Amino acid sequence: MKKLAILGPAGTYSDIAVKKLKEAYEKEYFPSILQAVQALDATTDVLVPFENTLDGFVMESLDAIAGRDGFIAEQVKLNVNFSLVSLAEAIDEIEEVYVQFKAYGQCSKFFSTHKVKPIFTQSNMESLSLLKGSTQRNVAAIIPKHCEVKEFPLVLKNIADSMDNETRFVRITKSPSNNATQWATCSVVVVPHMDKSGILFSILQSFHNHHINLKAILSRPRRDSIGHYIFYLEFDIELKDIASLEEIRKELKEHAFGNMKLIGIYNRLEEELCEQ
Repeated sequence: MKKLAILGPAGTYSDIAVKKLKEAYEKEYFPSILQAVQALDATTDVLVPFENTLDGFVMESLDAIAGRDGFIAEQVKLNVNFSLVSLAEAIDEIEEVYVQFKAYGQCSKFFSTHKVKPIFTQSNMESLSLLKGSTQRNVAAIIPKHCEVKEFPLVLKNIADSMDNETRFVRITKSPSNNATQWATCSVVVVPHMDKSGILFSILQSFHNHHINLKAILSRPRRDSIGHYIFYLEFDIELKDIASLEEIRKELKEHAFGNMKLIGIYNRLEEELCEQ
């Protein structure tokens, strides 16, 4: 059985997302997204959180994928929410809260209302572990809603900014693959050849000319040159039109607009929520 590197420890939303993948895996846990992606090889795939409806793209995942020789092969999504737990009896006793860095962005209203100090962690289960290891009553943790909370006197459920909160996870492989049917979602990275006025417009114009509707455009800093950027683009496309991507790649190169790297052709998500 192939291995799957995921964000640990056990009990995270990544654990639940694994159950939605098309294949079965032997899970291997890592303490950070970067370390999980670094485990990618011919015998190990990687599953990482990639985008959240309340807090946007997970930049640690995006940068790790764009900067490595890997390909997005599959995506799944989960409805997520969080609880706050503490040994305190009341919320006004709490001064500090352990919280995973992306969960913090999804629970911004709570932090704005209660003015507590966040202590950032790499995973939700690390937040829970740190709280369990503490004897202080003025400390709390934000944890996934599915975690057991009977041992805590104070439990505040559903503290995310919205009940309609989804996280998208992507599975990364060492070799390109395509498990889509009629439609696919595609991810590409474009590295401009130069920094000049209109370069992004020129890149986007090529996609427009081939009738491709972009649904995500992000600029990310280049690691080898400060002040220069790469562009992450995401779009849906019919499989019969996949050949047009090679035409776009050639156009960008011939007109010195940039090099385009395909980093995934994978299943398109349906509009309805995936059940947990």
